[in-house]
Amino acid sequence: MLERSQAPAFKSVESVKLAEAEKDVFQNEIPLYSVGFASQEVIKLELVFEAGSAFEKKLGTSALFSKLLLGGTKTRTGSEIMAGFDQYGGFIEVSSRIERLYIVLYGLKKYLDKYLTIIQDMLENSVFPEDELELQRKIALQNLKLNLGKSSYLANKEFKDVMFGSVNPYGKVLNSESLETVTREDLVEFYETNVQGKSFRIFASGNVKDKEKQLLKSYFGSETYTAQNRLDIPFEIFSPSKRLVTLEDKMQSTIRLGKPLFDRMHPEFFQMAVTNTVFGGYFGSRLMTNIREDKGFTYGISSSVNPLRGFGYLMIGSDVVKENTQETLNEIEKEINLLRNEEVSQDELETVKNYMSGSFAGSITTSFELMERNKNIILSELPKGYYDNFIDRINAVTTAEVLEMANKHLSMESLSEVVVGEKI
Repeated sequence: MLERSQAPAFKSVESVKLAEAEKDVFQNEIPLYSVGFASQEVIKLELVFEAGSAFEKKLGTSALFSKLLLGGTKTRTGSEIMAGFDQYGGFIEVSSRIERLYIVLYGLKKYLDKYLTIIQDMLENSVFPEDELELQRKIALQNLKLNLGKSSYLANKEFKDVMFGSVNPYGKVLNSESLETVTREDLVEFYETNVQGKSFRIFASGNVKDKEKQLLKSYFGSETYTAQNRLDIPFEIFSPSKRLVTLEDKMQSTIRLGKPLFDRMHPEFFQMAVTNTVFGGYFGSRLMTNIREDKGFTYGISSSVNPLRGFGYLMIGSDVVKENTQETLNEIEKEINLLRNEEVSQDELETVKNYMSGSFAGSITTSFELMERNKNIILSELPKGYYDNFIDRINAVTTAEVLEMANKHLSMESLSEVVVGEKI
């Protein structure tokens, strides 16, 4: 019988070696990365284009483009495209982010040929029907209208502006005027310039064997594709600022605090990642313990270190009862000052390290998850063995380094502040 009165023995995760994705390069220079140890007969396929919103000439084009790419080709309607995947147990989605466009397929490996026939048609023969454009425009405008009534959306919008500026692609925010002006011609131009006949990277995970690789090669390995260069996005460092967007009829206020930081290759990245986790990076963090558990001001508060390519930023966020907005800001400042003035205890630091190590180890248990880590290495241009010493670098952080990071990178004066609601 299990002894339920005592917790099971705890063992720290000491090391994890990431299985490296296999790389094949077709004769036309299209790379295929694969992780294929899964036993279930499923597959995940991603086609990644250098074609995100940073490449659009008119704001809103890529957002609508990602919806319309599934809207029809010269031989298939949008409904027929979706039915073509559905009838063979597949699911496809297209998403546009800042720097890249992602076409993601989940399906059964025995029907990969069926899926690829449709995907190839989309890449070569999409037509962007006017009626589908108007439908997706109405949906986008309605979603935007709903979002503009949410304090969290407005806070994120303002935070992007103070962190990146309105010109940087990471700072641009959709508006109804832009969505209204996007035409079919804009979508066709974006398609012809950034997707049709342009090179891409393929990431395949799940039960991927030689047969599936050869099938992918037969579809994408002989066509001539033009190389699409990535954009080098410059980041400007702005002085800290404060913004208040008053919403008097809301019960909550949304808080966003943040500042510029650095990317994953910075020599202080791991020290700062640990410091942030102590501060607000997990459920047992100091911010959660104080502001949720002790004060009851919120259901959740967190801080995160967000690395980009060549840049990064810290963000603290929470939705709080509006009467406690200012007091929440005061408590955040209090926790920052404590972290700057007193070394964390060895027990607290070990708890955080164990949490981070365990979370990392638990995030690479399937081939899909392993591919996500490999994809991050490839797209972010990280060293091949970047994650192999992840746990070692976490465990090497000392209490003195946490104190140093807090003093170097955390202070209320260095943070931009956005409050949407009422600051009372």
